[in-house]
Amino acid sequence: MILSVQDREMLLAELNAEQRHYLSEQMVRSRRTVFANEMAREKGYHIPEHADPETIEVLLDDWLYTGYIDAGAVTPDLRCECGRPLRYQHHVTHKVTGEEKKFGIEHLKEHLGIDASIVTAIKQGFDAIDYELDEILIKIRSGWKPEPELLANPPASLPEEIRMHQKLGLPLLERHIRKLRQLRSEGLKPKILPPLPQATPPSGTGVSRREVKEKEKVDDLFSWFEETEEEPEQPGQQAEPVSAASAISVQSLPPYLQQKVESYVRDDVRSARVICELLIREHGASEARFATGKPMIYLPVCLYIERVFPDAKIERLYQDDRCYTV
Repeated sequence: MILSVQDREMLLAELNAEQRHYLSEQMVRSRRTVFANEMAREKGYHIPEHADPETIEVLLDDWLYTGYIDAGAVTPDLRCECGRPLRYQHHVTHKVTGEEKKFGIEHLKEHLGIDASIVTAIKQGFDAIDYELDEILIKIRSGWKPEPELLANPPASLPEEIRMHQKLGLPLLERHIRKLRQLRSEGLKPKILPPLPQATPPSGTGVSRREVKEKEKVDDLFSWFEETEEEPEQPGQQAEPVSAASAISVQSLPPYLQQKVESYVRDDVRSARVICELLIREHGASEARFATGKPMIYLPVCLYIERVFPDAKIERLYQDDRCYTV
């Protein structure tokens, strides 16, 4: 259900100042994330799902989304670059030149010169953000309450966004509820330690590369044995056996990339995945990736950060990324 402008404004007016401020900030931040995500993808970057706008914007050297104005209705007081009256006026700033542009979303392509498919993705992302605001307001109007067991004994890894909704007394979104159920389900699973890597089988034993990979593959952030986009073994062809140790040595970082990693960490680039993308696009690092999209240089980058910066702490840990604080 989509609220009318009048209903949305009426329900927002019923919130307290702290709730309204939080939702307003989240709307801008979410739009920044959508905009930066699509601009980065246009350049060929692979962005982890959890990445925040500050992290993604490190990869960009052109337009950054800075905010918008909602006049509540189309008005001549709010205009596009072309002079058209607007209700929503979106603001962007060029990262290098500092140039600012203000326009309606329909003229995004004309003013920024980006591909039509990217414009469509940005518009769809903005629409989804509006739907989430309406979901919150509709739940407030209906007196929605979460299932008591859903928030009983919350896990330590509870996302910050869910914590803020609880703190401010705002209803949870459906995606929050799915996340909570996932976390509860994972918390009920027994903890199983991954097996230690086995030694490389001696040559001539007839053990194939794929068989070794299956034995050594573990469901772990640092697993070297994700499925890679590689050519299948040919009939009668003996593949070279591989071990965890040999894989790591093959993927070690050359000295010139090591220097770049140190520079990015000192410049407060916290995401290992984003550092990998910068190394690939800006400094000629290998573009080889696992089937998941994770660069094969990812593990060497993490290992190097943790070796060179012994005080580095893992601020956030994801299946496909590590975010460090040094």
